[in-house]
Amino acid sequence: MKINCTKNFSRRLLALMLAVLTLTAACCLTVSAESAGDTFQVPSTNMSFTLPEGTYLISPKTPSSDPVWMQAKILDPSGKVMEMMESNISAEIYADENKCLIAVSMKESDYSKAVFNLNDLTEEERASFIEYMSPTSADGSTTGTVSWVEHPQVPFFCVDIESTALGEEPVYERLYCTIVDGILISFDLYTGTDPVPAEYDALLQAVVSSSVFSEFKASPRSRMGSNSFWIIFLLCLMIALIVGFFVYRSVSRKREKKQKAILADRLVEYRRSKAGNEDEGTGSLMFVNETLHDDVAIKKFANYHAYSRHLFVPILTTALGITAIAVIGINGIQDNLLMVLLMVGCVVFSLYKSVTAGSTITKNLIRVFGKLRSRKGAFYFYEGDFRITGLQASNLQPYFQITRMSETKEYFYLYFGEDNAYYVSKDGFTKGDADEFRRFMKEKLGKRFK
Repeated sequence: MKINCTKNFSRRLLALMLAVLTLTAACCLTVSAESAGDTFQVPSTNMSFTLPEGTYLISPKTPSSDPVWMQAKILDPSGKVMEMMESNISAEIYADENKCLIAVSMKESDYSKAVFNLNDLTEEERASFIEYMSPTSADGSTTGTVSWVEHPQVPFFCVDIESTALGEEPVYERLYCTIVDGILISFDLYTGTDPVPAEYDALLQAVVSSSVFSEFKASPRSRMGSNSFWIIFLLCLMIALIVGFFVYRSVSRKREKKQKAILADRLVEYRRSKAGNEDEGTGSLMFVNETLHDDVAIKKFANYHAYSRHLFVPILTTALGITAIAVIGINGIQDNLLMVLLMVGCVVFSLYKSVTAGSTITKNLIRVFGKLRSRKGAFYFYEGDFRITGLQASNLQPYFQITRMSETKEYFYLYFGEDNAYYVSKDGFTKGDADEFRRFMKEKLGKRFK
């Protein structure tokens, strides 16, 4: 008897433990599916709402083993989850034996980001917003109304839609929506060919009324207001730089064109005065100089030319890029990352062109001078004109043909046009010296001697 009693007791204890485990497992399975009275946190937002009586909810995070899938008559939970994620549906609320289905969804767009928070709209902006959200189509197949819905924390709006776009019989849809932190959050009730029943609308309004927002992010519109001075200042600076550049280029080109015309007329007159005396310099021989245009001399000229004559455009481009990045930074870099990368690319490219300008000019000049029979230039400066031999066919040139003359520590550079120049070494004088030559050329060129 003792053995039988012990066995019976053990069996009863085992059965009790199994029952407890079964009940615990059942509780664990059902606790994950929100039901009436539960609070649901909308993912990636600061919004939550409470489920009304007579409803239950499923979401992409609901376990596939949860009995709620069977309650919703969904035989393929994984397929349903995929469908919800593709449609940006965060949850579905079921009621009235699954006849009522409310889809909770989120969506970001340029417009929602621009609005950011419905609390920030002025009365005029509210009117424009309602007009923008109107569901009426151009062909008249879809009509509807939009109205404001009061809420303690943030306004909602209700969109009623009636459409015959899919057939002759109209279909009905009602949405309660709001925009918070740049995200459009909507509760969508689609009832097909039946108008929205009053009890279903009551469920929608109950969800909206229970919505709670734990936090509101700072609106970019507010940040714009606090930094508007700097944005306006930087934008004005950008406009001034661009306008100044084009005005400068326009004025410079007109001046150059006029100077070229005058120079051409003077050169014709000079050649006419030298007719029959093309080999004789005008006046006494004042200076004689021989300069070797070797690779070292070319490199020194290229660096001087690149970093004192042609830095304006790279500097302007860099300044514009940095100014644009500053404007975008004040307005919010994260929302304009592509533009920031583009501006950074422009700045990096401009800096690269600036750094490599000297070596680029050096390579081009070495290629040009490499084709000459000799790199040594002989210069003969007379009182009224000068002669260059060695680098080119010997001929006389008037001083007014020198468009610009620059001086460095080792050289005088005689420019003929914007980019072409001959080098006169200060150590290469066989008649006269550099100091006397400087004074002589200043008298001849005036402001063209830099």
